[in-house]
Amino acid sequence: MAFVNASKSKQNDQQAAQDHRSVSEYQDTAYNSQSFAPQRSRQEKGFLRRMMTSGKPFSFSETTDSITVYGLDKITPSEMAKIAAINQQEVYWDEQSLNGEGLTGWSQVYAIMVSITNGCLFMVLPLAYILFLSGLLFGEGEIVFVWNDGMSDLFWGLTLYATLPCLLIYIHYKLLHAGYMFLAPFLRPSRIFELNRTTGMVTLFKKNKPFFTHLFIEFDCVLMSSPTQQGFLNYSLTLIHRYQDYSVGVPISGSMGANHKVIEYHRFWNMVQRYMDISQPLPDILVLEPARQRDPTTIAYDKEHNRNPRYWRDMTDDEFAKKMDEIEKAQKNTPATGKSINIFEAPNAIVSKKHSNKKK
Repeated sequence: MAFVNASKSKQNDQQAAQDHRSVSEYQDTAYNSQSFAPQRSRQEKGFLRRMMTSGKPFSFSETTDSITVYGLDKITPSEMAKIAAINQQEVYWDEQSLNGEGLTGWSQVYAIMVSITNGCLFMVLPLAYILFLSGLLFGEGEIVFVWNDGMSDLFWGLTLYATLPCLLIYIHYKLLHAGYMFLAPFLRPSRIFELNRTTGMVTLFKKNKPFFTHLFIEFDCVLMSSPTQQGFLNYSLTLIHRYQDYSVGVPISGSMGANHKVIEYHRFWNMVQRYMDISQPLPDILVLEPARQRDPTTIAYDKEHNRNPRYWRDMTDDEFAKKMDEIEKAQKNTPATGKSINIFEAPNAIVSKKHSNKKK
């Protein structure tokens, strides 16, 4: 029991050190659903604008506590503890930005190599060694003679040129999986997009360099769909800039996958809007829990509601999985988003303020 408490204390100390960063400051350009300038009407020309007719538009809306559990279950409390233990402060989502990343060409080659290595180490090579040992232990004169005459060279060749390289690749992979990413600088992910809460900006990257950057409120969110060879639909939630005729949009739903019910993409969009809206606290999810004490709006919200700062991180992986299942079931009968917001008109808060000033 003392050992468990000591481990928990050490984990908390490591997380406290990780969380000891300055509180974010919102820029004037940050998105605020309670206060924004009315947007110009959209342009109906352009390639992507025409594509929108085949997609399902998702409007801006008031946000709720609704989340999608898909994708969020990839990082468990134990994984968060590992991130804290190796002082890896950067995750794909924090109080400042939501980042989308993809595999580079070298990453894909490495993934293929690891897959082949696993197949060799755990299937092909064990079978080969079993055959060799069978020849030694159970073979009669002729078989032993063949081993002595030629199989020895084959055995050592297999060991030196197959087993040893496979072991090195496997050990390298395990070290990377443990967090020692400096061992593979060529595996750095390629940046795809960034949604920045503090600035309210959306950036699309091309070859790891910014391709365009615009205000979050200037994008239309559209659920694109495409059929698979099996007759199913793959979905992609895409942000399309309202006023520029770009040939590409910002694919924001990669983390949750492409084969879920449409309502799950509504929930993801609700979660993204809540994240970008500085009038609202951060979504209450595990990956963002360490960031809650560094976001001004969330700090005030958590203090008012007396929220446990380690609500998610103190769960076991089994408790976390069970809680995610409970959330998914509880949300089946609740709306995925709140009431729609007309971004082409001033929000009620601004209108009310203007009327109040006129009365004075």
